[in-house]
Amino acid sequence: MISIVCPFYNEDSILENSVLLMLSNLVKLQEEWELIIVDDGSEDNSLETARALEKEHGNLKVISYPSNRGRGYAIRTGVAQSRGDIIVTTEIDSSWGDDIVYDIVEKFKEKPDADIVIASPHLSPGGYKNVPLKRVFLSKYGNLLIRMALSKNVTMNTGMTRGYRREKFLALPLEEDEKEMHLEIVNKAIALNYKIYEVPATLEWKVQKLRKDPAKKRTSSSRINKLIRTHLLFSIAVAPFRYIFPVSLFLGFLSLITFILALYNLFTPQPSIYWLITSFFLGLFGFLIFGIGLLAQQNRAIMRELWILRSKKI
Repeated sequence: MISIVCPFYNEDSILENSVLLMLSNLVKLQEEWELIIVDDGSEDNSLETARALEKEHGNLKVISYPSNRGRGYAIRTGVAQSRGDIIVTTEIDSSWGDDIVYDIVEKFKEKPDADIVIASPHLSPGGYKNVPLKRVFLSKYGNLLIRMALSKNVTMNTGMTRGYRREKFLALPLEEDEKEMHLEIVNKAIALNYKIYEVPATLEWKVQKLRKDPAKKRTSSSRINKLIRTHLLFSIAVAPFRYIFPVSLFLGFLSLITFILALYNLFTPQPSIYWLITSFFLGLFGFLIFGIGLLAQQNRAIMRELWILRSKKI
Protein backbone atom coordinates (compact mmCIF):
# COMPACT_ATOMS: atom_id res chain seq x y z
CA MET A 1 0.00 0.00 0.00
CA ILE A 2 1.12 3.57 -0.72
CA SER A 3 0.48 6.37 1.80
CA ILE A 4 0.78 9.96 0.64
CA VAL A 5 1.24 12.45 3.49
CA CYS A 6 0.66 16.17 2.84
CA PRO A 7 0.86 18.73 5.65
CA PHE A 8 -0.88 22.09 5.29
CA TYR A 9 -1.25 25.30 7.26
CA ASN A 10 -3.73 28.10 6.49
CA GLU A 11 -4.30 26.92 2.91
CA ASP A 12 -8.06 27.37 2.66
CA SER A 13 -7.70 29.45 -0.52
CA ILE A 14 -6.20 26.48 -2.42
CA LEU A 15 -7.04 23.43 -0.31
CA GLU A 16 -10.16 22.15 -2.07
CA ASN A 17 -8.72 22.42 -5.59
CA SER A 18 -5.37 21.04 -4.40
CA VAL A 19 -6.88 17.96 -2.78
CA LEU A 20 -9.11 17.25 -5.76
CA LEU A 21 -6.10 17.55 -8.09
CA MET A 22 -4.02 15.26 -5.88
CA LEU A 23 -6.80 12.66 -5.74
CA SER A 24 -7.12 12.68 -9.52
CA ASN A 25 -3.34 12.26 -9.87
CA LEU A 26 -3.23 9.31 -7.48
CA VAL A 27 -5.72 7.34 -9.58
CA LYS A 28 -2.74 6.54 -11.84
CA LEU A 29 -1.20 4.37 -9.13
CA GLN A 30 -1.58 0.63 -9.65
CA GLU A 31 -1.26 -0.08 -5.92
CA GLU A 32 -3.80 0.54 -3.18
CA TRP A 33 -3.28 4.01 -1.74
CA GLU A 34 -4.45 6.51 0.86
CA LEU A 35 -4.07 10.29 0.97
CA ILE A 36 -3.40 11.70 4.43
CA ILE A 37 -3.58 15.46 4.82
CA VAL A 38 -2.35 16.91 8.11
CA ASP A 39 -3.73 20.20 9.39
CA ASP A 40 -0.81 21.80 11.23
CA GLY A 41 -3.00 23.94 13.49
CA SER A 42 -4.51 26.15 10.78
CA GLU A 43 -6.21 29.34 11.95
CA ASP A 44 -8.41 29.83 8.87
CA ASN A 45 -11.17 27.56 7.52
CA SER A 46 -8.77 24.92 6.18
CA LEU A 47 -9.86 22.21 8.62
CA GLU A 48 -13.55 22.66 7.83
CA THR A 49 -12.80 22.42 4.12
CA ALA A 50 -10.69 19.31 4.68
CA ARG A 51 -13.37 17.59 6.77
CA ALA A 52 -15.98 18.25 4.10
CA LEU A 53 -13.72 16.67 1.46
CA GLU A 54 -13.01 13.71 3.74
CA LYS A 55 -16.71 12.85 3.86
CA GLU A 56 -16.85 12.72 0.05
CA HIS A 57 -13.70 10.67 -0.63
CA GLY A 58 -13.05 7.31 0.99
CA ASN A 59 -9.30 7.33 0.29
CA LEU A 60 -8.84 10.67 2.04
CA LYS A 61 -7.92 10.90 5.73
CA VAL A 62 -7.66 14.16 7.67
CA ILE A 63 -5.47 14.54 10.76
CA SER A 64 -5.43 17.69 12.86
CA TYR A 65 -4.25 19.13 16.16
CA PRO A 66 -4.99 22.49 17.82
CA SER A 67 -1.77 24.51 17.44
CA ASN A 68 0.87 25.03 14.78
CA ARG A 69 3.81 22.68 15.47
CA GLY A 70 5.81 22.85 12.25
CA ARG A 71 6.16 20.82 9.06
CA GLY A 72 8.44 18.21 10.60
CA TYR A 73 5.97 17.47 13.38
CA ALA A 74 3.10 17.31 10.88
CA ILE A 75 4.96 14.81 8.69
CA ARG A 76 5.87 12.57 11.63
CA THR A 77 2.26 12.67 12.84
CA GLY A 78 0.95 11.73 9.40
CA VAL A 79 3.45 8.90 8.93
CA ALA A 80 2.65 7.51 12.38
CA GLN A 81 -1.01 7.12 11.39
CA SER A 82 -0.38 5.84 7.87
CA ARG A 83 -0.77 2.24 6.72
CA GLY A 84 1.45 2.09 3.65
CA ASP A 85 4.67 0.17 3.19
CA ILE A 86 5.84 3.10 1.05
CA ILE A 87 5.30 6.63 2.38
CA VAL A 88 5.44 9.63 0.05
CA THR A 89 5.54 13.11 1.57
CA THR A 90 4.85 16.04 -0.74
CA GLU A 91 3.25 19.47 -1.01
CA ILE A 92 -0.53 19.55 -1.01
CA ASP A 93 -0.66 21.62 -4.23
CA SER A 94 1.09 19.06 -6.48
CA SER A 95 3.78 21.67 -7.13
CA TRP A 96 6.28 18.90 -7.87
CA GLY A 97 4.28 17.66 -10.82
CA ASP A 98 1.14 15.61 -11.31
CA ASP A 99 3.13 12.40 -11.75
CA ILE A 100 5.66 12.80 -8.96
CA VAL A 101 4.11 10.23 -6.61
CA TYR A 102 3.92 7.75 -9.45
CA ASP A 103 7.55 8.46 -10.40
CA ILE A 104 8.75 7.93 -6.83
CA VAL A 105 6.85 4.66 -6.48
CA GLU A 106 8.26 3.45 -9.79
CA LYS A 107 11.77 4.24 -8.57
CA PHE A 108 11.21 1.97 -5.59
CA LYS A 109 10.22 -0.79 -8.00
CA GLU A 110 13.28 -0.12 -10.15
CA LYS A 111 15.59 -0.03 -7.10
CA PRO A 112 14.49 -2.72 -4.64
CA ASP A 113 17.30 -1.74 -2.27
CA ALA A 114 16.10 1.88 -2.03
CA ASP A 115 15.29 3.19 1.45
CA ILE A 116 14.61 6.79 0.38
CA VAL A 117 13.76 8.32 -3.00
CA ILE A 118 14.06 12.11 -3.30
CA ALA A 119 12.52 14.34 -5.97
CA SER A 120 15.17 16.73 -7.30
CA PRO A 121 14.85 19.73 -9.63
CA HIS A 122 18.65 19.65 -9.93
CA LEU A 123 18.62 16.48 -12.03
CA SER A 124 17.96 16.72 -15.77
CA PRO A 125 15.29 17.12 -17.10
CA GLY A 126 13.99 18.58 -13.83
CA GLY A 127 14.03 22.28 -13.00
CA TYR A 128 11.98 25.23 -11.79
CA LYS A 129 8.91 26.89 -13.28
CA ASN A 130 7.29 30.14 -12.12
CA VAL A 131 9.53 30.13 -9.03
CA PRO A 132 11.10 33.50 -8.07
CA LEU A 133 14.76 33.74 -9.04
CA LYS A 134 15.75 34.41 -5.43
CA ARG A 135 14.24 31.11 -4.33
CA VAL A 136 15.85 29.24 -7.23
CA PHE A 137 19.23 30.76 -6.37
CA LEU A 138 18.91 29.86 -2.68
CA SER A 139 17.80 26.32 -3.49
CA LYS A 140 20.52 25.62 -6.04
CA TYR A 141 23.48 27.07 -4.20
CA GLY A 142 22.20 26.23 -0.73
CA ASN A 143 21.97 22.57 -1.72
CA LEU A 144 25.39 22.79 -3.36
CA LEU A 145 26.86 23.96 -0.05
CA ILE A 146 25.07 21.22 1.85
CA ARG A 147 26.30 18.61 -0.65
CA MET A 148 29.85 19.62 0.22
CA ALA A 149 29.11 18.69 3.83
CA LEU A 150 26.91 15.62 3.36
CA SER A 151 27.11 13.68 0.12
CA LYS A 152 27.64 14.62 -3.51
CA ASN A 153 25.17 11.86 -4.47
CA VAL A 154 22.16 13.77 -3.08
CA THR A 155 21.39 16.92 -5.06
CA MET A 156 18.23 17.97 -3.19
CA ASN A 157 18.58 17.92 0.60
CA THR A 158 15.97 20.52 1.52
CA GLY A 159 12.82 19.41 -0.31
CA MET A 160 9.84 17.68 1.29
CA THR A 161 8.83 15.60 -1.74
CA ARG A 162 10.30 12.18 -1.00
CA GLY A 163 9.43 8.54 -0.65
CA TYR A 164 10.38 6.34 2.28
CA ARG A 165 10.13 2.73 3.22
CA ARG A 166 7.93 2.95 6.27
CA GLU A 167 10.13 0.89 8.60
CA LYS A 168 13.20 2.91 7.62
CA PHE A 169 11.50 6.23 8.29
CA LEU A 170 10.24 5.08 11.67
CA ALA A 171 13.74 3.84 12.58
CA LEU A 172 15.22 7.33 12.21
CA PRO A 173 15.66 9.13 15.57
CA LEU A 174 14.07 12.40 14.42
CA GLU A 175 13.77 15.49 16.62
CA GLU A 176 13.29 18.54 14.39
CA ASP A 177 9.75 19.95 14.19
CA GLU A 178 10.34 22.57 11.48
CA LYS A 179 11.57 22.35 7.88
CA GLU A 180 15.06 21.53 9.15
CA MET A 181 13.77 17.97 9.51
CA HIS A 182 14.44 17.44 5.79
CA LEU A 183 18.15 18.02 6.42
CA GLU A 184 18.04 15.94 9.58
CA ILE A 185 16.59 12.99 7.68
CA VAL A 186 19.27 13.01 4.97
CA ASN A 187 22.03 13.52 7.52
CA LYS A 188 20.96 10.62 9.73
CA ALA A 189 20.03 8.39 6.80
CA ILE A 190 23.55 8.76 5.38
CA ALA A 191 25.05 8.09 8.81
CA LEU A 192 22.96 4.90 9.07
CA ASN A 193 23.98 3.78 5.55
CA TYR A 194 20.52 4.09 3.99
CA LYS A 195 20.29 3.68 0.23
CA ILE A 196 19.16 7.01 -1.24
CA TYR A 197 18.12 7.55 -4.86
CA GLU A 198 16.67 10.54 -6.69
CA VAL A 199 14.21 11.17 -9.49
CA PRO A 200 14.15 14.34 -11.62
CA ALA A 201 11.23 16.67 -10.99
CA THR A 202 10.05 20.15 -11.95
CA LEU A 203 9.03 22.43 -9.12
CA GLU A 204 6.26 24.79 -10.23
CA TRP A 205 4.53 27.51 -8.26
CA LYS A 206 0.97 27.18 -9.56
CA VAL A 207 -0.03 30.79 -9.02
CA GLN A 208 -3.19 30.87 -11.13
CA LYS A 209 -4.38 27.28 -11.10
CA LEU A 210 -5.57 26.45 -7.60
CA ARG A 211 -6.57 29.59 -5.73
CA LYS A 212 -10.17 30.58 -5.28
CA ASP A 213 -9.03 34.06 -6.27
CA PRO A 214 -6.70 33.49 -9.28
CA ALA A 215 -5.63 37.13 -9.30
CA LYS A 216 -4.03 36.79 -5.87
CA LYS A 217 -0.34 35.97 -6.13
CA ARG A 218 1.31 33.26 -4.14
CA THR A 219 3.53 34.10 -1.20
CA SER A 220 5.85 31.60 0.41
CA SER A 221 5.32 30.66 4.03
CA SER A 222 9.05 30.06 4.46
CA ARG A 223 10.97 32.45 6.68
CA ILE A 224 13.88 32.96 4.31
CA ASN A 225 16.34 34.52 6.76
CA LYS A 226 15.80 31.74 9.29
CA LEU A 227 16.17 29.06 6.62
CA ILE A 228 19.43 30.56 5.38
CA ARG A 229 20.81 30.79 8.91
CA THR A 230 19.80 27.30 10.02
CA HIS A 231 20.88 25.61 6.76
CA LEU A 232 24.25 27.40 6.83
CA LEU A 233 24.84 26.38 10.42
CA PHE A 234 23.82 22.84 9.53
CA SER A 235 26.30 22.60 6.66
CA ILE A 236 29.09 23.69 9.01
CA ALA A 237 28.06 21.54 11.97
CA VAL A 238 27.51 18.34 10.01
CA ALA A 239 31.09 18.16 8.72
CA PRO A 240 33.13 20.73 10.66
CA PHE A 241 36.53 19.28 9.81
CA ARG A 242 36.00 19.96 6.09
CA TYR A 243 35.84 23.67 6.87
CA ILE A 244 38.16 23.87 9.87
CA PHE A 245 41.07 21.95 8.35
CA PRO A 246 41.67 24.42 5.46
CA VAL A 247 41.60 27.33 7.95
CA SER A 248 44.13 25.66 10.26
CA LEU A 249 46.28 24.72 7.26
CA PHE A 250 46.23 28.33 6.02
CA LEU A 251 47.23 29.63 9.45
CA GLY A 252 50.02 27.06 9.60
CA PHE A 253 51.27 28.23 6.21
CA LEU A 254 51.26 31.87 7.34
CA SER A 255 53.10 30.85 10.51
CA LEU A 256 55.79 29.17 8.42
CA ILE A 257 56.19 32.19 6.15
CA THR A 258 56.50 34.61 9.06
CA PHE A 259 59.01 32.28 10.76
CA ILE A 260 61.14 32.27 7.58
CA LEU A 261 60.99 36.07 7.54
CA ALA A 262 62.11 36.13 11.17
CA LEU A 263 65.09 33.90 10.31
CA TYR A 264 65.93 36.09 7.34
CA ASN A 265 65.97 39.20 9.50
CA LEU A 266 68.53 37.59 11.79
CA PHE A 267 71.07 38.22 9.03
CA THR A 268 69.95 41.79 8.35
CA PRO A 269 69.75 44.95 10.46
CA GLN A 270 65.95 44.55 10.64
CA PRO A 271 64.49 43.20 13.91
CA SER A 272 63.16 39.63 13.73
CA ILE A 273 61.27 39.53 17.04
CA TYR A 274 58.04 40.90 15.56
CA TRP A 275 57.93 38.27 12.83
CA LEU A 276 58.77 35.59 15.40
CA ILE A 277 55.92 36.64 17.70
CA THR A 278 53.53 36.75 14.74
CA SER A 279 54.66 33.28 13.65
CA PHE A 280 54.13 31.91 17.16
CA PHE A 281 50.58 33.20 17.51
CA LEU A 282 49.57 32.18 13.98
CA GLY A 283 50.89 28.69 14.65
CA LEU A 284 49.15 28.59 18.02
CA PHE A 285 45.81 29.65 16.58
CA GLY A 286 46.18 27.15 13.74
CA PHE A 287 46.91 24.37 16.22
CA LEU A 288 43.93 25.32 18.41
CA ILE A 289 41.56 25.46 15.46
CA PHE A 290 42.85 22.09 14.24
CA GLY A 291 42.20 20.65 17.71
CA ILE A 292 38.68 22.04 17.74
CA GLY A 293 38.10 20.38 14.37
CA LEU A 294 39.29 17.03 15.67
CA LEU A 295 37.01 17.29 18.71
CA ALA A 296 34.06 18.21 16.48
CA GLN A 297 34.80 15.25 14.21
CA GLN A 298 34.96 12.90 17.19
CA ASN A 299 31.68 14.34 18.48
CA ARG A 300 30.03 13.58 15.12
CA ALA A 301 31.33 10.00 15.25
CA ILE A 302 29.87 9.62 18.74
CA MET A 303 26.54 11.07 17.58
CA ARG A 304 26.47 8.56 14.72
CA GLU A 305 26.89 5.69 17.16
CA LEU A 306 24.10 7.10 19.33
CA TRP A 307 21.80 7.37 16.29
CA ILE A 308 22.53 3.73 15.46
CA LEU A 309 21.70 2.64 19.00
CA ARG A 310 18.51 4.71 19.06
CA SER A 311 17.41 3.41 15.67
CA LYS A 312 17.71 -0.17 16.95
CA LYS A 313 15.52 0.67 19.95
CA ILE A 314 12.77 2.38 17.91
